[in-house]
Amino acid sequence: MSKGSESSAAATAGMVTAAFMIAHQVAAKATRDALFLSNFDITALPSMLIGASLLAIVSVIVTSRILTKMGPARLIPPAFAISAILLMVEWQLQIHYPRIGAVLVFGHIAAFGSVLISGFWSLVNERFDPRSARKLVARIGTGGTLGGLAGGLLAAKAADNIPVSTMIPILALLHASCALILLRLRSGVDASPVSISGETPFLSGVHILRERPYLRNLAVFILLGTISAALIDYVFKASASSNLTEADNLLRFFAYYYTVIGLCSVVIQSSLSHLSLKKLGLAKTVGTLPTVIILGSFGAFLLPSLMTAALARGAEAVIRNSLFRSAYEVLYTPIPAGEKRATKSIIDVGFERIGDALGGGITRLILLIFTQAAQSVMLIMAFTLALVGLYITKRLHQGYVSALERSLRARAVELDISEIQDKTTRQTLLTIALPADFSDELSSDSLRPPSTGIAKGPPSGLTAVRMDATLKRIGELSSGDPETVKNALKSGQPLDPGVVPFTINLLAWDEVALDAIRLLRSSAKSIAGQLVDHLLDPSQAFAIRRRLPRVLSAAPIQRTANGLLLGLRDQRFEVRYQCSRALSSVFGQNADLEIDSEKVFAAAAREVRVDRRVWESHRLLDQFEETEKTAFSEDEYLKERANRSLEHVFTILSLALPKEPLKIAYRGLHTDDKNLRGTALEYLATILPVNIRESLWPFLEGEPKLEPVTKSREQILDELMKSNRSIEISLEQIRKLGLTR
Repeated sequence: MSKGSESSAAATAGMVTAAFMIAHQVAAKATRDALFLSNFDITALPSMLIGASLLAIVSVIVTSRILTKMGPARLIPPAFAISAILLMVEWQLQIHYPRIGAVLVFGHIAAFGSVLISGFWSLVNERFDPRSARKLVARIGTGGTLGGLAGGLLAAKAADNIPVSTMIPILALLHASCALILLRLRSGVDASPVSISGETPFLSGVHILRERPYLRNLAVFILLGTISAALIDYVFKASASSNLTEADNLLRFFAYYYTVIGLCSVVIQSSLSHLSLKKLGLAKTVGTLPTVIILGSFGAFLLPSLMTAALARGAEAVIRNSLFRSAYEVLYTPIPAGEKRATKSIIDVGFERIGDALGGGITRLILLIFTQAAQSVMLIMAFTLALVGLYITKRLHQGYVSALERSLRARAVELDISEIQDKTTRQTLLTIALPADFSDELSSDSLRPPSTGIAKGPPSGLTAVRMDATLKRIGELSSGDPETVKNALKSGQPLDPGVVPFTINLLAWDEVALDAIRLLRSSAKSIAGQLVDHLLDPSQAFAIRRRLPRVLSAAPIQRTANGLLLGLRDQRFEVRYQCSRALSSVFGQNADLEIDSEKVFAAAAREVRVDRRVWESHRLLDQFEETEKTAFSEDEYLKERANRSLEHVFTILSLALPKEPLKIAYRGLHTDDKNLRGTALEYLATILPVNIRESLWPFLEGEPKLEPVTKSREQILDELMKSNRSIEISLEQIRKLGLTR
């Protein structure tokens, strides 16, 4: 089986596993709640929540240690099998001892649920390489979404036909199926043990949390949100328990409830998450969670009923699973990888479970102190904690921006602005640091009033106006809003030198890149030095470096030519490709420019000294309208048919060799006429340096074996020039033949 087929089969296995796993999660929650509330009074729920949370915390610590040592491929499949076996034991206990069985099922789901799901995704991340993951993980996630809906409907259907306890073996069957399928998915994952030294991950993470205020704020935010949710959850389940006394009715109600939450989460996630990140930024999107808790608890306090309690709890769950989750994961972007691995599970799982335990304890305390008004007090407490959480989002914003700035300056993280969705990160990246030369310019004497022998004061008159206009334009270019940025780029105002770095940064943003290119081209000659510096800086984003040559092609001066020639040494093919095209353009505009032929031939030699797989794999990411054409790209038919690497080499060679005969030879290589192709090869054999010819020849597939040259270079050139018309006719025939097929 091919590697692609194996990946596809593994993705299918992952998709089915995710469907069974999330179906189990949704159905298990409904079953857990129905069993417990039908066997115990609602006042026992806080104690059960505390015990289950403590059990989950212990499970996370133990499992993370084993997972780090064994790896998910060795641990997770048998863990699903063990879960299935334990569920069957709990089923038998529940039949004979209903209350004991209900407690065990509740604790089982708390201890195994999130751990197995987290382990499954760890296995997926190790099974697929990053490139494959981008394509295949979405399919697996879709399976989970469908499984969530199926799990809710399964529980609802079961409530109409079978006793609640019979759901337990069905849950066991789902986990057993996951174990069997994961045996297939884990093939291809490195399952070798990993040695661990020093502190355990848990203790190391706690130490990092003590040292990092930003991470502490994240942990406190999670803790407050979980306590608030636990308080509202108790009010909701107390209302459900008092209105629905039969176990089957409870199972049906919770099944439909969790199904609706799943559906609403999918709708909100797909329709609003991108818009929220783009318009509101990270902090405000994260702040939607405490906001809905505030609104929900206030509404349930004013109008106490099962409906308002369900709406309050449901809104919290929907936002947590959609808008909050999409922004929350981005908050970890600036955290170095080592710190992230050590602390993320502690914050995500550990503090959530601590929040559940504290929520249960606070609920228990309120029930003891306030008898009649207990639920109202819980809603007031949830409201208050959510207000504090909303305040913390401001600190999260400040901490995120500061951490991101530090990480970007230290190169701890590398971000491509074209891949960033949220407004906060985009704006931070665009304004990460005021360039030193611009800072100097703003503080230089050129922006101050003429010296009068008196102490210099703040800028005034036209210089102050210029500074204000420059800073205003920088603010517009750094706003992160596409329309504002485009208007600033199209304003018609001259490009101030201080604005140039911010405009160059916008080349990495696909949505505004063309407008930025046009504006920079309009002043390319005067800012050529800055453009070349950014082009040759390897720390600049790839998207910026591959687009800068298009800008430089509008500045046919020697400084541009020298910079583009150096750009032919870039590690990325598309940067080199665009540099050669831009060089061809600037030399076409200014014949007085000088270029070192030896450096040109050295650049061509580097391009042909590659493996065939590399030679044939070169592709272009940008599909923008070309700002200039070369002799080897103006023919649209050849542009589609020709190899990008070959076109690039000929463009480089045209900088040092006669362009017109080289163009004819290039076209001749793409004909089906052996004589015309032979003439082209014969010319190339006489004009190319030996080292380039020997490396290039293997890439010219189907070339005839050349006889010893008996003609002079002038004779060969004359034959090549005479064959030009025949080459054009041959290419036209090939083009027509392609159209008729």
